[in-house]
Amino acid sequence: MNETERDRLARDRAEAYAPPPAGGALMAGVCGAALALVGVIVAARFYGWLVRDHIGLAAILVVGGFVVVCGGYLQLARTNRRARRAERLLIDREHR
Repeated sequence: MNETERDRLARDRAEAYAPPPAGGALMAGVCGAALALVGVIVAARFYGWLVRDHIGLAAILVVGGFVVVCGGYLQLARTNRRARRAERLLIDREHR
């Protein structure tokens, strides 16, 4: 088994329990910020607030949404890399 086949096998095994996230961290963060903004707007409409009167709170929630979702994406990517590395080590041990 050559290096390419080992890498492919490690990727396939790791994807079974730690799939890689799709897209990118920046796009995930933008989606999180957009969802947070929609949440702020819905809450403001429900309670009869004007968003511009609470712009500081809205900005904090939007930035928080970006950071949380971007961090979650990076954590998923890190978990996938660790799983691939662990599977590759197991494959290398099996084929000695």
